[in-house]
Amino acid sequence: SLELEKESDIPLIKALMPRVIDNFQVYLREVRMEDLKGSAGIYRLREELLRRISAASAPAKIKDVLFKEMLVQ
Repeated sequence: SLELEKESDIPLIKALMPRVIDNFQVYLREVRMEDLKGSAGIYRLREELLRRISAASAPAKIKDVLFKEMLVQ
């Protein structure tokens, strides 16, 4: 889930979601199990996803990326 700074940015983010999801999937395919170990690993993952979506969604401001569920295979 994404936490936006302004509710008025929702339509812009919805329009960009196919590109964002593709960007996330490309990145997540490269993440190894060792990269996710511990709370520091999850923090790094969150920061990387936030960096990527912030770049893709400018000028909209994304405050945070929130994990609802995480499945590691």
